[in-house]
Amino acid sequence: MSMRILVAEDEDPKLNSITDWLAVAVPEAEVLVSRSVRSTIDIALEHQPVIVLLDMSLPTFDIALGESGGRPQGFGGAEVLRHFDGNELKTKVIVITQYEGFDNNGKKFDLEELSNVLRNEHPDTFIDCLRYNVVNDEWKARLESHLRKIME
Repeated sequence: MSMRILVAEDEDPKLNSITDWLAVAVPEAEVLVSRSVRSTIDIALEHQPVIVLLDMSLPTFDIALGESGGRPQGFGGAEVLRHFDGNELKTKVIVITQYEGFDNNGKKFDLEELSNVLRNEHPDTFIDCLRYNVVNDEWKARLESHLRKIME
């Protein structure tokens, strides 16, 4: 079964690592890429991916040469999830972040707390938060497990 996966990531090294891994782990997948909150929403609405691998801290808009891409949003991924719900998009979402936790309006969340909050707020779409790490492959094993369940 073919699967369409959208990788929402604005940093090239992490993006390349994830897409290279997907090419090996799920070679039949069609992998799409977005680099901002806006392009993630637009591409997801147009292409209806089965799953979005979502960075939590995306800029508002794609960054063009000589531009900032708008204000970076520490919780841009949460905005993407809200838009998915508002558009009744049933795409599954896995957050892949390099951060151990987040600060949202002065409240600190570790990844487990963030997972619980997102799971409660977006029960039809959110699956898990994975911590991306260049030296540890645990995120790959957890991601592969989730992808297998979704593909069943």
